[in-house]
Amino acid sequence: MECKVCLNSDANPSIRISDNGLCSICEIYRTNFNRSSLEEEKEFFESFIGNGKKYDIMAGISGGKDSSAMLYTLKKMGFKPLAFTFDIGYYPMHEFSRARAVAKTLGVDYEVIDIRKYLNRNDVNAYRRTAELYSKRCSHELSEEFRRIYLDERRYYSIKSSSSLPVVRTCQLCRRAVIRGYYSEAKKRKIPLVALAINEWAGLSQDYHDKRGYVFSSMRRLKPSIKEGPVHVVHVPFMLRRKLSETRQILKKIGWNLPQGEELIESNSNSCLFARAAETKATRLLGFHPDTPRISREITVGFITKEQGRGALNKIHRSKYSVGSVLSMAKII
Repeated sequence: MECKVCLNSDANPSIRISDNGLCSICEIYRTNFNRSSLEEEKEFFESFIGNGKKYDIMAGISGGKDSSAMLYTLKKMGFKPLAFTFDIGYYPMHEFSRARAVAKTLGVDYEVIDIRKYLNRNDVNAYRRTAELYSKRCSHELSEEFRRIYLDERRYYSIKSSSSLPVVRTCQLCRRAVIRGYYSEAKKRKIPLVALAINEWAGLSQDYHDKRGYVFSSMRRLKPSIKEGPVHVVHVPFMLRRKLSETRQILKKIGWNLPQGEELIESNSNSCLFARAAETKATRLLGFHPDTPRISREITVGFITKEQGRGALNKIHRSKYSVGSVLSMAKII
């Protein structure tokens, strides 16, 4: 059964559909989302405008629709951004050239930052074991193993985890270096904010002091050391409650054009060779597309429609390389 709002279904062993036809995420969002909390976060966010010397915010960009529109928005708000793209070895090379071109168009300084230095031994072992998992021949037994790992890996989602177990969801490994990179690179430059063009919430927490029970936040506070101040990572489109139609209008203003062969809404594998190498096999063995939960969150918040999301998941991205080959070429394993 599929959620009547988003694309989550009970094919995913972590999803439950209630009697009213909603998945648990949509149900929690419908009953708990409060726009006023985002207004408070926006006010806090804007308090940093002009606080830096040369830059007051770092802006992660890929040159895609969302990050290009976000960079324009930050400048209009009065921020002095430093645009950047992380390099972990398996992002398509065109991503860096597109991002650089967008930054140049908007008159923003741009850097490529290699974050492989933030991977530790356990992370590398997890990458290696993931490559081994994906190298196995498809079978009923492997399908059961994939579904079991998919459920179990949620316990090791925190970047503080020292797990070296294999994962099914490729993003779970990437985020370890990415989140460490956000904090370290921002602190290195004495910049308190990192802006991301993510259309869904940064955090969903249970607040026992709030009658609603759950709070959807556009911000994540990173503070791994008690001796150092925090870095706030902000999902700007969600904070602003942006819709795809608004993003389109901004893209038209800055002369951004959809790259040939791409769609406006895409799954993760469009911009990540690791995800692309894993996508087809994971979909077959899990019984659902591994990017369904992320796409569904964009539907839940109203950024895209259900049919737009379905179109993104139905598009097949074929990989010339295996998971192991991608990670080897990226010099991770």
